[in-house]
Amino acid sequence: MRVSTADFYARSLATMQRRESLVAQVQRQLGSGLKLENPVDDPAGAASVSRYSAALAAGDAFDATVQRANAALSAEEGALASVGDVLQRVRELTVQGQSAAQSVQSRAGLAAEVEALRGQLLALANSRGPDGEHLFAGYSVNTPPFQDSNGQVQYVGDGGQRRLEIGPGNSIAIADAGQAVFAGAPAGNGTFVAAAAPGNTGTLQVGATAVVGSFVPDQYTVSFGTAADGSISYTVSGASAGPVASGSYHDGDTLSFNGVSLDLSGTPADGDTLTVQPAGKQDMFALLGELAAALRLPDDTPAQGAAQVTRLNRVLENLDQQLAHVSSVRADVGSRLKAAEVAADASAGAKLQIEQALSATQDLDYADASTRLAQNLTALQAVQETFSRLAGLSLFNYLR
Repeated sequence: MRVSTADFYARSLATMQRRESLVAQVQRQLGSGLKLENPVDDPAGAASVSRYSAALAAGDAFDATVQRANAALSAEEGALASVGDVLQRVRELTVQGQSAAQSVQSRAGLAAEVEALRGQLLALANSRGPDGEHLFAGYSVNTPPFQDSNGQVQYVGDGGQRRLEIGPGNSIAIADAGQAVFAGAPAGNGTFVAAAAPGNTGTLQVGATAVVGSFVPDQYTVSFGTAADGSISYTVSGASAGPVASGSYHDGDTLSFNGVSLDLSGTPADGDTLTVQPAGKQDMFALLGELAAALRLPDDTPAQGAAQVTRLNRVLENLDQQLAHVSSVRADVGSRLKAAEVAADASAGAKLQIEQALSATQDLDYADASTRLAQNLTALQAVQETFSRLAGLSLFNYLR
């Protein structure tokens, strides 16, 4: 086959250009650290890189959400811890107020501290999170959820529970509505509420209450009567059930009926009554107001002293429910914090795997690239040297 000079030059030039292109490509890869420079070179690899990059971007977005959820939940947990501390101090003051050694003046001092703690509790209820939003306002995050009007605290937020998505299909609540936190505890012993009638004139006191067996919900009235010989009897009547129990009463007796157990002491006057009704929800601020009012009651007569002790007993019972409720909400917040932590760990693990896959797809193997660069340089030099030698050949050189 005859090869013309022009064809020889064209083929040699094409070969050198191809080798130079390969050398330049490897040099660019070494400079950028990437083996995928152009999607056209590896469409499948480029599609994988795009998919991995999108997954990493989504992971970063979820990480930011997790951080926000952690900050909000940590702020709420801190506020609830402070609420628990306030309630614990209020409980201590209530126990002090029950002491017979207290005077009217000392109880008034306790009441003043309770009112100051009520103000502190209001400030905690209107706490803001790290983003400036009110923690316990529901969706109305820009308005203080609790407002004090003439001594009455009103909730002006809503019942919404804000949530954030911390992972694909995984969302958690980052706040609790104030109504559920500060007015969500059951009253009394959690099942029923016992109270002495305000008009009682005897020294009857209601101590501990308990549920024995199954409580039968109804509006019960316990009425006491005194016979001519001084013996005392009682009757229990339900608004729906009618008469349910009766018997004689002696100081220190425990009355039991329809699942209700009442520890009583003192001597009721003829016509004194107690009421027992199913427990509803109690407001934390109203409870502290009730405590302050109970501490300021006069105790000049035995009947007044008995009324005060009974009211303080009921406040103490309600405080125990409030403390248990706040602890329950804190535990729920803690579980959500743990869920956010687990989501963060899972996201970190997933991101690591994606980054490894992305690196395997687009990052350059420097050892392999260096070897290819050396091979292509050697081949280019060989082509150049071959071309140089063959280009110097001619018939005249042969004839000489």
